[in-house]
Amino acid sequence: MMAMINEQDIELMHEWRDEVVAHRERPVTVIYVDKAYDPITGVPIGETEQTRELTAVVTEISSNSDRNMADGIIYEEGDIKVDVKIELIEDIADKITQMGYADEDYEIVAKPRKGIGRRNRYELHGRVIT
Repeated sequence: MMAMINEQDIELMHEWRDEVVAHRERPVTVIYVDKAYDPITGVPIGETEQTRELTAVVTEISSNSDRNMADGIIYEEGDIKVDVKIELIEDIADKITQMGYADEDYEIVAKPRKGIGRRNRYELHGRVIT
């Protein structure tokens, strides 16, 4: 017999996510560029770098080689993967360029949305800035 995931299963998984990540979240700072536009012409007139403090599940990538690949992304030793609740950054997700974690700065190399049945998080892939 083959079972499929139904709406109730998806809703339960969404509700349980907070329990799954409890005590695994760490402080992270996302850095994004906010552009100002001329109200009449719509032409960009300036940029400011903004930050947002949040908590997220952080996975430090390590391997027995300098590089490896997963989901089409080449990881290097020292890269991180950060799972952030979609509600925390959905208003700035496409503006995020960097993040800070554990006294290191990282450039964002990918930021796919993830979730089973319903998107519930962003997976930010960061490469340490040297």
